Amino acid sequence: DILNLSYIASTLGLTEVADYWASTVSMNDYQKNRFTTNVIRALFNTVTNKRIAVLGFAFKKDTGDTRESAAIDVCKALLVDGARVAIYDPKV
Repeated sequence: DILNLSYIASTLGLTEVADYWASTVSMNDYQKNRFTTNVIRALFNTVTNKRIAVLGFAFKKDTGDTRESAAIDVCKALLVDGARVAIYDPKV
């Protein structure tokens, strides 16, 4: 995964490469937060007690693998804001 690439590059003294891979993780985190904020904003700035369906939860298509899935962080953020989250993924 990306964090392992960053770690390997760092241990090999490839600081610029390690920083590049670490920045992709940072950008992915930013996009998850941005997406969640946009969902909340679209629902009149609150999702408290609103039922939100998440269609697809796996890390990638046609797999039951949820490790590192962006949906995990998005769902957690929605739950913290009081949403009632319903997840559907036929593979999970």
